[in-house]
Amino acid sequence: MPAALSADPSAAPGAPFAAASATEASATSATATLAAGEVFFTTPMQQQWRSHAHAQDIHCLAPATPHTVQTLFAQARTRGIGQAQLFAAIPFDVRQPASFSIPARLVQTSGPLPQQAVQTPAPALHTTPLPSPERYAELVRQALALLERGELHKIVLARALDVQAGGPLSPGAIVQRLAARNPHAFLFHIPLCNAAGAPHGSMLGASPELLVRRSGRQLTLHPLAGSIPRHADAAEDERRRQGLAASEKDLREHRYVTQDIARHLAPLCCEVDVPERPSVIGTDALWHLGTTITATLRDGATTALDVALALHPTPALCGSPTAQALAHIQALEPFARDYFAGLVGWQRENGDGEWAITIRCAQFDGQRRLRLYAGAGIVSGSDPEREVQETAAKLSTFLQSLQPQAIASQSQS
Repeated sequence: MPAALSADPSAAPGAPFAAASATEASATSATATLAAGEVFFTTPMQQQWRSHAHAQDIHCLAPATPHTVQTLFAQARTRGIGQAQLFAAIPFDVRQPASFSIPARLVQTSGPLPQQAVQTPAPALHTTPLPSPERYAELVRQALALLERGELHKIVLARALDVQAGGPLSPGAIVQRLAARNPHAFLFHIPLCNAAGAPHGSMLGASPELLVRRSGRQLTLHPLAGSIPRHADAAEDERRRQGLAASEKDLREHRYVTQDIARHLAPLCCEVDVPERPSVIGTDALWHLGTTITATLRDGATTALDVALALHPTPALCGSPTAQALAHIQALEPFARDYFAGLVGWQRENGDGEWAITIRCAQFDGQRRLRLYAGAGIVSGSDPEREVQETAAKLSTFLQSLQPQAIASQSQS
């Protein structure tokens, strides 16, 4: 087990500190002055958690395994953290270590996130696409050739946008802007850890996609696959919504995901309910096809993270078949995904928790640099230019939270 998981000598039993319980009720501002090492997480069901930096906080970089989780909760008990709640950012490639945090002081609130005027001025931004939109379209064409040869049914290709700000960036202001535009998303600021287990940057985002929620033996999942950018004109926006609902290509893409999830749930669950057709779900920038799947666990000891890791990566993030899609992603994408398209969420010691897909997000160095990410599912019939537009719309969710005026030129970046 990595040294980062061993108890800090300063946290020996009996060491004095203020927190007797990890979760408290408070009406304090949820996102003001988010600092390095602090957690913020809110769900579409309007539950919010915000930590405040404390000497007894637990942070570590370690494998995303049941043993790691058990060790961290044991360490929380040693430190006297009652009702401990674990938060984590888990990479796309689960062979890489994940960043875990258990706050000693965790404020829990419910209801809509208070909307505050963001006083922090947005600094000037310099953006560098990776790859360029033209190169991304070419990668989509290469992926379509793989599909035509029968090597794949689907592949998800990502692109990134590196952002350098002209001044310090405020994660609290970014989260507040994300919340204003995406009030029903999973909003998150999760600390990332270095090899020594110290907070070093964070993942920020507003994910619309629930991978799994566990409450006792009951599971809820809400995969998204198949999407189209929204339009400012109401009539055109509605036309696009209806078109997505009837799109054979998008329905086929969505079906790959729901069938794969049902197959992976079968050994874990005694009941799995998958509706025959998806619904159309709207975010600030896109329409998505989404399906609410419910299931009942066979074994009450199976945790939310156990289920999430059994499902990850779904075809919504990777493709189908999984192994072949992973190999082609590594060959085609010009960057490592790191935490993008991984998992972000929380879990309690009893196994209840929620894990969302890490999309509509950015990796933040804690100062002035971010890397934004977006991906698109490629199936037979996909159009390269449409996939460029779709990923631009997805990038806009986060870019708008940095500098509203930047949105007009982003699609050309």
